[in-house]
Amino acid sequence: MRSLKPLIEKNKKVWFYCETEELQNRFLEQAEEEGLVTMSGENPTSLSLQHFYGINGDGTMGYISHFIWLKSFHADNKDILRIDYDRFISGEDDYISHIPHMERVS
Repeated sequence: MRSLKPLIEKNKKVWFYCETEELQNRFLEQAEEEGLVTMSGENPTSLSLQHFYGINGDGTMGYISHFIWLKSFHADNKDILRIDYDRFISGEDDYISHIPHMERVS
């Protein structure tokens, strides 16, 4: 399985989309195995399950809100690498998240 750390070493902010609860659990377990911690210094598995997580260059992590995730696709922000975690761990060559995976509700 691919490691999260090379992504973090090359990018200041890496955001992950985890579609299912199974993927969310797996992501948090992998983050913990790789020595990452939450912004408050806790183990990643202490976090509740969410669809979006962010990891900073210093190895701290936390939640990304649905709103911020969605808006990041409309901004020209090249500082954020958005990853589809399912494609990432499946070994696909293109694991970049090119779409927000949700629809805007008005």
